[in-house]
This record gives sequence, C-alpha cells and structure tokens, in this order.
Amino acid sequence: MELIMRRNMMLKTPFFFFVGAIFCLMQGKYHRAYEEKQMVRAINLVKKKKWSRRKAAKLCGVPESSLRFQLKNNKGGKFDSSLGRPSLIPHEEERMLKDHIIHLAKLGYPLTRSDVLQIATQTAVFLKVKKDPSHLLSQHWLNGFLSRWPELKVVRPSKLGMKRAKAITKESISKYFNELNNILIKYELKDKPHLIFNVDETGFNFEHRPTKVVAPRGIKVNAITTDKGAITTILAAGNAVGYVIPPYFIFKGKHMIERLKAGVYPGSGFEMTSSGWSNGEVFINYIENHFSKYLPVRDPNQHILLLYDGHTSHISMNLINYALSKKIILFVLPPHSSHLLQPLDVGTFKPLKDFYHHECQTYMRKNPGQVITRYEVCQLISKAYLKAFTPSNLIASFRKSGIFPYNKDVIDEHHFLGDALRPKVPGPLPDTPAANSDYRKFLDDLLPQPKPIEIKKRKVGYRPGGVAITEEKIILKIKKVIQEKESVNKKKINPQQPQKEPSYEELDTSSSDESEMSEGDVCCICKRFSPPTLRGVLG
Repeated sequence: MELIMRRNMMLKTPFFFFVGAIFCLMQGKYHRAYEEKQMVRAINLVKKKKWSRRKAAKLCGVPESSLRFQLKNNKGGKFDSSLGRPSLIPHEEERMLKDHIIHLAKLGYPLTRSDVLQIATQTAVFLKVKKDPSHLLSQHWLNGFLSRWPELKVVRPSKLGMKRAKAITKESISKYFNELNNILIKYELKDKPHLIFNVDETGFNFEHRPTKVVAPRGIKVNAITTDKGAITTILAAGNAVGYVIPPYFIFKGKHMIERLKAGVYPGSGFEMTSSGWSNGEVFINYIENHFSKYLPVRDPNQHILLLYDGHTSHISMNLINYALSKKIILFVLPPHSSHLLQPLDVGTFKPLKDFYHHECQTYMRKNPGQVITRYEVCQLISKAYLKAFTPSNLIASFRKSGIFPYNKDVIDEHHFLGDALRPKVPGPLPDTPAANSDYRKFLDDLLPQPKPIEIKKRKVGYRPGGVAITEEKIILKIKKVIQEKESVNKKKINPQQPQKEPSYEELDTSSSDESEMSEGDVCCICKRFSPPTLRGVLG
C-alpha cells in the first residue's frame, strides 16, 4: 500500500505530468479541452464588447493564456485551430490545395501521394517558403497535411472506362428517370415492387482470385489456382421485393452432358453455345422458357416491368412480340450506365463473384493436386448464387439504383463525369482574397483542360436506351431500322458472284466426341484435341 501511495505522489509531480503530456502529443492523443466556437465567442467578447480577457475566458471556458495568444497573433480575428508550430504552407493556401485535390478526384483524375507532394513542393516554391524545387516535401509533411484535413484520405480508386465516364451526364440520367417515372405511372407499378424485375448476365472462369489468408510474416505466400478455361455464363434475375429466379447456365460446347449439372441450384436452366456467352437466340429462349415460368401469379391485365441493358442481342422483334403477348414491359437502360442504374450490377454481382472465388479457393484446398474443370463450375456457382442472391441484397440493389422506391436523386453529382470531360470555356475565378488570387490561377493552370477532338460523323442506326422498347413509338423506330438494314443487305448481295469458301479460321473443326474427352488432352498451342490435317486420318 505504501509503495502504491508513493507511486501516485510521483505521478502528480510537475515532471511526470510534463513527461505524460509529451507522450500524449507523440501518440496523437492530446485534444483541446474546448471547442473552436468557444474561442471564437471569447475573441468576439473582447474585441466587440470590450470585455476583459480574464472575464471572457472564464465565461466561455477557455484558457486565458490561449485567448491572449489568439488576440496577439491573429489580427484578422480568425481562430487558428492548429496545434504546435505553423505549417510550411499557410492555412488559406492549404485549404485551396485541398479543394484542388477534391476537385480532381471528382473529375475522375485523382492525385497519388507523389502527385500531391509534387504540387505541394511547387506551391511552396511559388509562395517563396522553399527555394529548391528538386527536393520534394517529405512523407512527414503529407501525413501532417492529411491529419489537418480529415476529409482527405488515401484510398485505392475503382477503375472506370472512358465510355462509361462520358455516358454518365446529368441530362442523360435525368431523362432516364423521367421516362422510368412515366412508365411506372402509366402501368400503375409504383406501389407494386413484386412486378419490377431486373435481368443481367455475367461470366465465370476456372481461374479464381485468391482471397485474403492468414500467413506467417516475412514469407511470400502463394495460392494455387486453375489456369483459365472456357467461359461459363449465367443469366440471373430478381425483383424489388427480393424474389430470386433460379440461374440460367450457358456452357461452351455443342452437346449437353449431364455431368455439367452436378450440384446445380434447384430449378436452374441450361443451354450450350459455341462461345459460352449469351446471344439473341439464347436470350429469347431464356425469357420464353425460363423467366416466364417463374413469374409470380398476377391479374391478367397487370403488366410486369423488366429492366435490362441494351446489348444488341437483347433487342429483337420476336422478343418484343412475345413480351407484348405476355404483358411484359421491356425497359432498356441507357448505354454504359449499368454500373449505376442496373440493380444486379450495383449490389449483387460483386458479392456473387466474391463468394465464387471463395468457393473455388475452398475447393482447391480440400482437393490438393486437382484443378477446377467445367464439371465443377456449376456446383461452385450455385453455392455462390445461394449466398449472394438473398432478399436483403436484392431489395438494397433496387433501392440503391433508384428504381424502388423511385428516387431520381439517388445518383450523386460526382458521378456525372461526362459533363466535366466535355470541352468548355473555363468560368470566371471565384471570389478570393487578393493575396490568394495569384495562387488560385496557379492551381487552375494545373487542371486538365479537355481539348476538342474532330470526330468524323458516321450514320448510326437507332439504338434504344433509357426507354421501354415495348411502347408503340419505339417499336416503329426499331422496325424502321430493321427495314433499312434489310434493304442495305439486299443491295450488297450479288447472285451472279460465286460465294467465297470459308477460310481455315472460319472452319468448325470441332467434333461431336470432343466433349467427352478430358481437359488435359487439349494441345497447349492450338487449343485443339488433334491437328486439323490429321482429322481424316484419325477418323
């Protein structure tokens, strides 16, 4: 007990208190005991109402010494909230640099840490607080800069293609939501989420992306994966209340093998194509024979809204005629906008791929020495589909894409990169203090300026996007495009000209028995089971 009392007495001495304060400062745990608004109020009481410093400090709950320091060093009446010695770049210029970094990030051209250090060094030289521009500011300065502006942080950006970036404009998104609202009102679907569906496709490969693992320090850990193989595609669909339609598998090949269906998701459909991807014929078969089979029971006069992307294989008169007969509204999303407007892309396919990679890694670990073939893909995809396509995920996906509940303002303005990438005349500089106007011009010179590009205009047929293609006026436009294409094709065909024989690359040299052969028999060079020149000999 006596030792404890002596230790407590030592900790209360000024020396140990000073050491503890220094330790807290080094750990970044020292916090001011008052808020900024308290100090601002105390400064105003002294300057405007002529209160004494002691009275104002006591009333506002701030240290008198801090109030005295602020009154002495801040002639403009602003509160300096920084701790310790002043930073190399003044506070106002740092704020403008911070705004410059945020502006570039919203344009889709964010700055790396080295870019920020380079611009900060140029700023210091411009402000004449640093002489040598060849030596960049240190990482220590960058850490302090990020701590002074908590709205900035180091993140890994997501990649975005130029077509997607240019397609997302405020005008196109507003037009899409207005058209969607008109369709929802016309067919009385705003309060019927069970009749609003979304369908989309995605592909899977044998080679999976390893997930994070627990491993010893200092050792590079490898995760064994399978080499890339044939693509397996699924068509998936669900509605705004979380109802899930079983997947529709599309395998590469000609003949269906029962072994491909091992461990399949209950109620799934299957089809074979030469590439493993979907096409127009497959999509029509899916809508007629699979999607329609799982639609909920509804009133005969009630329509169903089906949203999907506007790929050319998804638009045909046969599909439109079938949809009209079944009272299905086919709504095509705007081009290059599925990452923001398509529910399955927004909130379901990413967890589906993550679960698939996890299932592949688990399979490889439980079966050492083996690889994933097309006979295991269906089972692995089905397990991931069961985990990813949950009611909560589907409901959140439709909500986040603004479809149900209907919300035309769901897309943040920082996504409208198409407006920022268009060439335009720079606007006038915002109102800034005279001392900072030169620095503002310095930062504006660093902004990327889109240059006008001369593009040769070519005649492009009508491509519906952001509209319901089952509406009469859209059907007339599609029919007109089809008639124009047919007339052009007739002019190109010359019956007197002999037809060209297919080249070697165009010949289909695959045989019907190849699907029964093992994956290891394929040649590593030509990707065939036997050389084409020996087909007749081997046959």
